[in-house]
Amino acid sequence: MTTLFQPQTEMNHSMRERIKFHSKRLTLFLIQLAFLAGVCYIGEAVSVHLPIEVPANICSMGILLSLLISGMIDESKIELVSNFLLKYMPVFFIPAGVTILTSLPMIGNRIGWFALVCIITTVLVFLSTAITVILVGRLQKYVTGKRAGKDVHLKNALKAEGE
Repeated sequence: MTTLFQPQTEMNHSMRERIKFHSKRLTLFLIQLAFLAGVCYIGEAVSVHLPIEVPANICSMGILLSLLISGMIDESKIELVSNFLLKYMPVFFIPAGVTILTSLPMIGNRIGWFALVCIITTVLVFLSTAITVILVGRLQKYVTGKRAGKDVHLKNALKAEGE
């Protein structure tokens, strides 16, 4: 029988293990977040020094994409923070929505044109995303086939399957 002053070793052990697990996970999350912040900082520096105006976030995404494609960093090394950011991505759209709402008086009687531009750009983003996903999928099949030693050609890999 345990008393109030007697330690419960099983409970203390499992609690210690949980705390250790979560502290390691938090440390890993913070390291990954610091890495992404560093990439953003480098993207800002690159953006400032370019001869043309390119937003820093675009430079940062290009740098991160280059690091991932070249294999200098494995996607598993930023998976924890990436999943977190993707899970809460809608929160990042709140400032843009608030800005649009506060700019309504400036838009004034051109609200119809504004809505039309929003609809057209949304459709263009959907289409370009779909085309990109299809092409990347076909390129992945091509690369997989090449690595497996199959006789595949890039021209054939980029064609639709029914062609």
